[in-house]
Amino acid sequence: MTETEDQFIRRWSERAYDHSQLAAMAAFYEQLIDYSLNGWRSMDILPPRGVMLICACDEGLQFMSLSPLGDWRTNSGQPHKPPHAWMPAPILPMRPINGGAAKD
Repeated sequence: MTETEDQFIRRWSERAYDHSQLAAMAAFYEQLIDYSLNGWRSMDILPPRGVMLICACDEGLQFMSLSPLGDWRTNSGQPHKPPHAWMPAPILPMRPINGGAAKD
């Protein structure tokens, strides 16, 4: 079975696109690993107030924020003792991923 020039170009352009997408995902994965290993800040560095943080606590990782009054709250608003280390939590996109319809 012979392949036409258009089929040949389509097949190799799809393959090149797949390779570029895989390379981009691998680079993103490496950045996530680097951030998770090196993004922690000690409590000597004061965290921003009113911002969601990922915190290392005795019981594991928690989403918490430091209130304007200086007390620690979990993402559900419950008081919590101060963490051992913190890092900024990523800001989630406001629009749905994968082209889904937005819900109001």
